[in-house]
Amino acid sequence: MRWHAQDDNKDGILRNPQDGEAWKRLDINYPEFAFNPRNVRLGLATDGFNPFGTMSTNYSIWPVILFPYNLHPWLCIKQSNFILSIIISGPCTVGNNIDVYLQPLIKKLNELWSEGVDTFDSSKNEMFKM
Repeated sequence: MRWHAQDDNKDGILRNPQDGEAWKRLDINYPEFAFNPRNVRLGLATDGFNPFGTMSTNYSIWPVILFPYNLHPWLCIKQSNFILSIIISGPCTVGNNIDVYLQPLIKKLNELWSEGVDTFDSSKNEMFKM
């Protein structure tokens, strides 16, 4: 989980999220978060689909997946490291109302951001506040 702090990109080519402007801006705006490289940086993705395979049925499912960007680039995109946080299902697509469904997830992520949680680092054999 600390590889991004140890493996610095020297050639300036964008290969993974740590090389991007958003990562660097987060480090500048929140130095207390960036100070501990074990703090988890998450990406969020969602896309709806029709589980029955026919477009004549209005039913849809929208999985909301979190990706831990702290892992090596070839690990953070492996399905075994995806975090399925929400499954939105219903008789129609969520459309512009997706923010209503995301509110509980955002609330929990804000709690994690402000309060943190005690976590065990097995590589250093110690507890830390994430």
